[in-house]
Amino acid sequence: MTTTTDQGADHRDAVVEALAVLGSGPEERFDRITRMTQQAFGVPLSFLNLVHHDLVTAQSTQGWEQGGCVPASMVFCSTTVMQGEPVVVPDATLDPRFSSLPAVTGEPGIRFYAGAPLTMPDGTPVGTLCIMDPRPRELSPEDLALLQDLARWAERELGQAIDVDRVRKTLDGLVPEPVSVPGYDFDVVTARNEHGGDVADWRVADDGALHLTIGSVSAAGRAAGLLAATVRGALVARADRSIRDGGPGLEAQVAADLDAAGAVVSLFHARLDPTSGHVEHVDAGHGLAVHLHADGGHDVLRSLDLPLGLHAPSERRSTGTLVLDPGDRLVVFSEGLFGLAGTPDVDAVVALAAAEPDGAAFGDRVRALLTTAPGADVSVAVLTRR
Repeated sequence: MTTTTDQGADHRDAVVEALAVLGSGPEERFDRITRMTQQAFGVPLSFLNLVHHDLVTAQSTQGWEQGGCVPASMVFCSTTVMQGEPVVVPDATLDPRFSSLPAVTGEPGIRFYAGAPLTMPDGTPVGTLCIMDPRPRELSPEDLALLQDLARWAERELGQAIDVDRVRKTLDGLVPEPVSVPGYDFDVVTARNEHGGDVADWRVADDGALHLTIGSVSAAGRAAGLLAATVRGALVARADRSIRDGGPGLEAQVAADLDAAGAVVSLFHARLDPTSGHVEHVDAGHGLAVHLHADGGHDVLRSLDLPLGLHAPSERRSTGTLVLDPGDRLVVFSEGLFGLAGTPDVDAVVALAAAEPDGAAFGDRVRALLTTAPGADVSVAVLTRR
């Protein structure tokens, strides 16, 4: 069988792991679906399969071994997952894509296959609901619609496995460890909820430069949090590159996931040279960054660039520069800050930050506001040159 490279494999593996069902043993909620599927189509074999690390696992099956795993290259379902749409094979012995599969040439001698992909809210296909028969057969449009309806049921059951506590742990894991930058104070505040899509990352590259990113994913439901993890992973992979060199590659890496989920990502990304105080930055539709000067003035760093997902990945973005002099602060935040009492807009955030003696005190004020707003999704970073 000819296979196609699955560009979303790493992301799919992460989503399947978040479902927390692999290796959990038989579960009636899944077995009920495969029993009904087997009975509805009058076939000897029905499967609810998950694809993870190039293996296909039979999470639930009727007529076959429960929990068995086989290489993805040896089964029909890998094609269904990669295509992301139903696959119907009336007679596998006549189809060059599948005629050499072990299940066709050996036991149980499969001739007929029909599978519908199981897709999570962020657009990631994680497995299939499928039926098989050693006899050739056809599938009517009405039958295919029924198989897809049963697959939607399976998707809902899989999605329920991502409980709030597990999602919260995943989101908490998106927050990087504190960093130290000689000559600077760096203060951060983060709050997450199960539907939040904030992207927050900061790290010191091998050359000593600080890379700081704050952004937000706009997507439906829990897809936002999963996509935030994808974007942050792409950022981490490019931590040692300059803004100009790393940007197009980052956008190309996440473009397919954003497109599949109909999502966009706004973000502000900056690189600080600690020795000179020189900051180079790009703004992909975010516009929520402020340069506070030691003399009391300020500059709001606006952007005319489009967010990720609306911008051609091959095009380079415009960059801006500034210099942090002693006493200056760079404040970057997510839109969630506007949902807290007393900070409804950028001007209010500037006033609140300027009224505090340092970044740590501003962070404490934000934390106090968070106590009155349970479930807020907020990211704030303040970089101050001593």
